[in-house]
Amino acid sequence: MSTSTATTNTYGTNAEIAFLKHLGSQLTRKVLLRNYINAAPKRTVWGSIDKTAVLLFAEQLLAEAENAEQFVARAA
Repeated sequence: MSTSTATTNTYGTNAEIAFLKHLGSQLTRKVLLRNYINAAPKRTVWGSIDKTAVLLFAEQLLAEAENAEQFVARAA
């Protein structure tokens, strides 16, 4: 038995993280993640999304994308 109050129709933190995982291609990922992070303060409805967790995850993905780009540049 689950202790979660979320229903199958609830869009929450896990769905937002899944969205971020698939955001953009290798060429557009950094720009889209930066825009997402910069737009977050203007977002007024977060519903059941944990804003802090999602933004930390987005920042982690951005750092990974930037590191991957630097690695490719050094290898070239």
